Amino acid sequence: MRFEKAAAKKMLTVPLSNDTVSHRIADMAADIQRQLLERIKSSPFFSLQLDESTDVTNSALLLVFVRYRWDSSLHEDIQFCGELPTRTTAQECFGCMDNYFKENGFDWQNCVGVCSDGAASMTGRHHGVVRQILDRAPEAKWTHCFLHRESLAAKKMTPELHDVMDVSVKTINFIKNNAVNSRCFAKLCEGLEADHVQLLYHSEVRWLSRGLVLKRLFELRNEVLSFLTERNSPFAHYYANAQFTAKRAYLCDIFSLLNQLNVSLQGRNSNIFFVADKVQAFKRKLALWIKRAQEKRMDMFPLLSDFLENSPQVKISDLVSQHLSQLAVKFDDYFPEDPREGHMWIVDPFSVDPTKNDVALPSHLESQLLEVATDSTLKLQWDRLDLGSFWIAVSKEYPCLALRAVKLLLAFTTTYLCESGFSIVATIKTKARNRLKATLEATLRVSLSPIPPRLDLIMSVKQAQVSH
Repeated sequence: MRFEKAAAKKMLTVPLSNDTVSHRIADMAADIQRQLLERIKSSPFFSLQLDESTDVTNSALLLVFVRYRWDSSLHEDIQFCGELPTRTTAQECFGCMDNYFKENGFDWQNCVGVCSDGAASMTGRHHGVVRQILDRAPEAKWTHCFLHRESLAAKKMTPELHDVMDVSVKTINFIKNNAVNSRCFAKLCEGLEADHVQLLYHSEVRWLSRGLVLKRLFELRNEVLSFLTERNSPFAHYYANAQFTAKRAYLCDIFSLLNQLNVSLQGRNSNIFFVADKVQAFKRKLALWIKRAQEKRMDMFPLLSDFLENSPQVKISDLVSQHLSQLAVKFDDYFPEDPREGHMWIVDPFSVDPTKNDVALPSHLESQLLEVATDSTLKLQWDRLDLGSFWIAVSKEYPCLALRAVKLLLAFTTTYLCESGFSIVATIKTKARNRLKATLEATLRVSLSPIPPRLDLIMSVKQAQVSH
């Protein structure tokens, strides 16, 4: 108790005004940035992930993350957040990045990868941001974000299924856009002891929106039917129709599976092999599902399968097969090549035989790969290190071979970190936090960077101001 009172008394001496907090954030952000700059400059190569967006105050922002080599492993961090003066054009986005590079002494030629979405400002053939980076970074390769490609591949639906989605969205808007309807629907759900009392809004820009919206709507289908019938809504007859309900069950199932794929592609420290494994597996599943649908087997879609057991008169296998075939074509369009081909020696150098497998290496590196494959000391390290750290360890003895591997592993595969960063921006830019005078970039850096600020160093140059 005595210790707690002493600690509480000491806490009262810590200045916590808005200005003081802002200064502390700025100090920590500056220290983190100094450490990051030193790390990136010590790395022979780095790769970038970038995206632009407009925040809640209508400010145009460019967010850039970097992956680099430091201390025997690969690291990723927020490089900077820049506010664009007017529009999010290619010229302004690249100008913002180029100015940052010049101010901090970075060389574009050390950039070996850039990942972005497929927006015109990013990927324009002649003047896009990516084109301007590649012109200055001859070794860099562009990766179209796997998450955005997956979302685009899943977007198009057959007319019949599009109509179901359209009715579903209109139903949700009818209930949720009216305050009275929303309250009455919640009361109805409570009275029926439903698992949920609210529907979810649909948003085209959210990766998981369709799957989550449809799942909630399907779970509350009986409550929705009762409510729409009570309100004499023109949408009520759809929810009493077994064929419509079966289509909605299928959409709920397939988008739940697509959501699972999307979630598996998200996360930090991802590499081209990990995401390619997920996408190729899903493409194979699509081929299997098409075959089963043609055989009128729907057990891979649990909601649809359960519904068809109770409504055997409903025929939907042709529609399902058609949509799955369309989905397979789209996935082939957006993922035309397997990026793992010729590079599996990076994933497991001890199982690939360059005399039998295509390893896409010149002869002198094939010889080095054979030496690595028979090195028992490296084999021990392989079992306890992640992929990036292993190849950095290999670089001590086989620098040229390891460099090829590390360059490929440095590349970002998604803009997940940027999207997560923009979510943090929305949280930061609230009325309460806006009273702080710390810059957005400083707040983001302290929030997102895995590098800890050197508090002892910061405190050593500060003089404590005791309140009276």
